Amino acid sequence: MRVMLSVIALFVMLGPACPAQDGTSLTTANALSRAAKRVTPEYPIAARQLNIQGQQEVAIVVSPQGDVTEAKVLKGNAMFTTASVAAAKQWKFTPFTKEGQPVAFTSVLIFSYTK
Repeated sequence: MRVMLSVIALFVMLGPACPAQDGTSLTTANALSRAAKRVTPEYPIAARQLNIQGQQEVAIVVSPQGDVTEAKVLKGNAMFTTASVAAAKQWKFTPFTKEGQPVAFTSVLIFSYTK
């Protein structure tokens, strides 16, 4: 069976779960347009063998330089946690600026694990 993974970035106000330094949160369209490198997580072997499918939401904090500095699972099957967090931490974004200065921002990545 062929495994397909789809990745969607979703705008969410994260509050204390994963705050950016100045509280900047991007819309889906804006975050996706700034994604310079996207990494699809590997489907965990045990989950595939047990035919477990689902989604996992991962809150991210992106530094002013565009690196993911924090990734924390908000929701989803624990079998996908390691793969989702590892993939999220490899994403890169073009810097987001406010008043000409790069700033950190938050968003949520949703990884879908389907067969």
